[in-house]
Amino acid sequence: MKISINLASQRYLLNQPALKLILSGIILLLLVLLALQANAYLEYRQLATQHLTHLQTLQEQLHGKLPERLTAAELTAKQQAYQRAEALLQRDAFRWTELFDRMEKLLPDGVSLRSFDPDYAKNSLSILGIARTLTELQALHDNLQEAQVQQVYLENLGEVEVDNGRGGKRKALNFSIRLEGVF
Repeated sequence: MKISINLASQRYLLNQPALKLILSGIILLLLVLLALQANAYLEYRQLATQHLTHLQTLQEQLHGKLPERLTAAELTAKQQAYQRAEALLQRDAFRWTELFDRMEKLLPDGVSLRSFDPDYAKNSLSILGIARTLTELQALHDNLQEAQVQQVYLENLGEVEVDNGRGGKRKALNFSIRLEGVF
């Protein structure tokens, strides 16, 4: 078998202009992707250098400043200041309007309250008031016990004369109640 090549014959390939157009489009697409990758690489490199410089400044600050060391007296003074601030915040956090609303619902007719005296250290509240009769005072005491107050103590009880609203005087009961576990 003898192979012969005819160099004068026409080549039979695909459509060469279309092939050139497709190849040039692929090359252009690859160049655009290369440019995008180069841009992303430069942005990441710039970000990495910024992070490294920030890390170096933080390390310099850490090595430059040592945490202050406190003596035992200074430490106890700071703890006492913290405890005072915590107590003030606890006092400030108590919702007086909520307590007044609860007391208004629990207060029977014929009983009026004159003052509230909180004792934050003992977690108690002293209430001073006046009741027309002993049964009304007992109703207040029962209402307070039913309201899930931990302990209700009647501390003082006495008679006092009050204005009856018509220019005369009448006798009433002056009382003091201490509520435990209010705060």
